Amino acid sequence: MPELYRNTPVCEDPQHIDQTHEQRILAQIPDEDAAVDIADLFSQLGDSTRVRLLSMLAMEPMCVCEMADILRMSQPAVSHHLRMLRQSGVVRFKKDGKRAFYSLSESKSGRMARQMLSVIHNDGEEQ
Repeated sequence: MPELYRNTPVCEDPQHIDQTHEQRILAQIPDEDAAVDIADLFSQLGDSTRVRLLSMLAMEPMCVCEMADILRMSQPAVSHHLRMLRQSGVVRFKKDGKRAFYSLSESKSGRMARQMLSVIHNDGEEQ
């Protein structure tokens, strides 16, 4: 069992042991599975190209060739980044003939990415 879930307290000072406080905090932090999902999203946002792609997709669905033109990148390079975002569940795509249109997904990861981008964008407007 990980040390985080040990039954014996680490701190031996009786003034620091407040099980009600600890349980309240524990109830408000993400469980391990949610923390893994959040960490994965943060790792995806750790790349400036993916942040720019997500910013575009937060505005409207777009095809790979449009995004490649806007970013002045090759289509395979953009597709690589989009594949990573799709595997994380942040974006989804829909085929329309030969073209694939990408958008932010309605998954928890997609919604979190949209919220983070909104906060960052709105923060920039206040300056």
